[in-house]
Amino acid sequence: MNGVVVYALPSQISDGQEEEPAPSRVGLVVRAPNRAVVRNRIKRRIRAAFVACDPEPGYDVVIRADERAESMSFTELTGALNKALAVCGVPAGHRGASR
Repeated sequence: MNGVVVYALPSQISDGQEEEPAPSRVGLVVRAPNRAVVRNRIKRRIRAAFVACDPEPGYDVVIRADERAESMSFTELTGALNKALAVCGVPAGHRGASR
């Protein structure tokens, strides 16, 4: 356990008019008791790591983290998130491709 747990499901959002799936969404749950500054820092870092992972559109992702995520380098955090997304079946996007 590295302080980050990921849950993912295909998104259920559709208005019937879209041909492309909606962008992947992320929800965060951060446990850092009585330390709002730490919680918010972890949230910012995880959001940035999620964007860096560039997941395919069409997924709803929930990331649960605790205080251990604060001590991880950004490279470690992004690597752990990429690995967890792959285990959940969320394919990586294509960097540099036009959307």
